[in-house]
Amino acid sequence: MKKVLLTLCLSILTTSALAERFQDNIHSVDMGRNGEDHLIKLSSGRTVFVNFEEGDILSNPDLLPGKRVEVEIDHNLTLKSISSLPDTPIDHEEELQEGFTDEKTTVLSSEAAARNIFNGMNRSYYSDTECSDRAHVWAYEEWRKHGLVSQKAFLFFTNTYIRNYRFNWWFHVSPYTLVNNNGNTVERILDRRYTRSPFSVKNWTDIFIASKRSCPVSTYANYRANRNGSEHCYLVKTSMYYRLPLHVRRLEDYGEVKTRFSTNEVNFSYRAFSRRGAKK
Repeated sequence: MKKVLLTLCLSILTTSALAERFQDNIHSVDMGRNGEDHLIKLSSGRTVFVNFEEGDILSNPDLLPGKRVEVEIDHNLTLKSISSLPDTPIDHEEELQEGFTDEKTTVLSSEAAARNIFNGMNRSYYSDTECSDRAHVWAYEEWRKHGLVSQKAFLFFTNTYIRNYRFNWWFHVSPYTLVNNNGNTVERILDRRYTRSPFSVKNWTDIFIASKRSCPVSTYANYRANRNGSEHCYLVKTSMYYRLPLHVRRLEDYGEVKTRFSTNEVNFSYRAFSRRGAKK
């Protein structure tokens, strides 16, 4: 556990130590109050801080949700420059669906069975992959290899936590499975990047929540409504088919239910994920 925490701390410190330029899509902008930094939340899950004096950049009509941008940040995750880019072309390959509409979440027979699944999970991802792509590839591959019907745990960090701890993410996601533990059904997170074994939900969230406060299990709508409140985080659970917070929002707001894997989404995640490409 100490080694996992040390690795995460070193990763965050490395991110904070160097200025960086990268491309991403804008998810949303949260305006600060009473001199607080504004927050630009990017589709990858990253967070960028904007000084109050630079707030006029947030009114730029080119920087609306969904816009592709190039961002430069300093060592403290503060915005130095931002410019809009042409939109990424839409992939028009034939859309297929894989999966079942009536499957039940797998309950593994033991903790040993969960460790066996975990140890065989794909580790060929690029170091700068996004958590949503890693989680989607892992969930898809374990379903294909072992018939594992997993779930996804979306961990949303509130603006309160992000500002208090100068945190560089606004969400993280990982697959999880159910396990029979001495007659009790428990949840085990399968985050092959940040843990070395299946973790309980609380042990997993403690890796990212410096205050060690619990994350209430809630809805995405409740997180959005209370992201400036007193909580530090919220946990939203979905089926394995939901890849992004956008998909969770569409489920809650418009009833867009996902019951199968989208080939387009799986292929997109594979291209972002793997050095060796898709393994189907």
